[in-house]
Amino acid sequence: MSTVTLKELREFKHRINPEERQGAYGYYFIRPLSLYVTYFALRLGLTANHITVLQTLSGVAGAVLLAFPAPLMRLLGVLLLQFGFVLDNVDGEVARFRKQVSVTGKFLDVVGHEIVIPFMFFGLGIGAYFQLGRFEAIIFGFLAGFFSLRFDMSAMYHEAAQLLETKLDQSYDYYANLPLEQSSALKIYRRKNEESAVRMLYALFAYPATMNIITVLIILETIFPPAVVGGFSLSPVYVFLALYGVLLPIRRVLTIRRLVQGRETERKYVALVGLLRNEAQK
Repeated sequence: MSTVTLKELREFKHRINPEERQGAYGYYFIRPLSLYVTYFALRLGLTANHITVLQTLSGVAGAVLLAFPAPLMRLLGVLLLQFGFVLDNVDGEVARFRKQVSVTGKFLDVVGHEIVIPFMFFGLGIGAYFQLGRFEAIIFGFLAGFFSLRFDMSAMYHEAAQLLETKLDQSYDYYANLPLEQSSALKIYRRKNEESAVRMLYALFAYPATMNIITVLIILETIFPPAVVGGFSLSPVYVFLALYGVLLPIRRVLTIRRLVQGRETERKYVALVGLLRNEAQK
């Protein structure tokens, strides 16, 4: 059992998580909460992987509760989703504090997100159907949930890594005719330019922005009942689902188009080969 104090943990968190790494929401709202959760997790002897599993369970439970039409259940659902996001910060803090950062831990974290985020949209769509009786809400929820998955990026990295693993002893240009000299300047992981208007717009379709929008809409629906427009019952959540059910598939298609036109899989493969060759020459 750890004997860490809150003061020590607060100083440690300030060093590893400055504002520019978390964004305003994470830094000003989640960080103060995660401090105490991290403290108790360390005191209880929980590992980072334990926290990641709890994060996933909390998120899935919250998503399931969104499928209920009762306002109280939906409020509890977004509360559990938000708590899951707090735990998403806690697992990293526990891992860094205990020097337990691992590839396996990162894998579990990504898997958790790939489960919770689609479930969040699925639950929201089912809940809107029960509330309004409009079946298309389920379809919008399914489309938004499915196309929120980053299957394009996962496939890109998977193929690049698989080629590297199975064909490293062969000539790299059999798979990618990009010059190796060019690849040395490529970054395997490209940091997003947060100042870009396009990036900021894209962020509205990504987690945790989608979760925060859903939280606000659920609170609004608890206060204001659905409106009847042209004989149809409409709610903020339904409008959100319709919008994201259309735009998220378009966004994913545009991303796939960019990856294909930019030959990003080849670039990642060549960059990995160049990185390994540079390491071998040291």
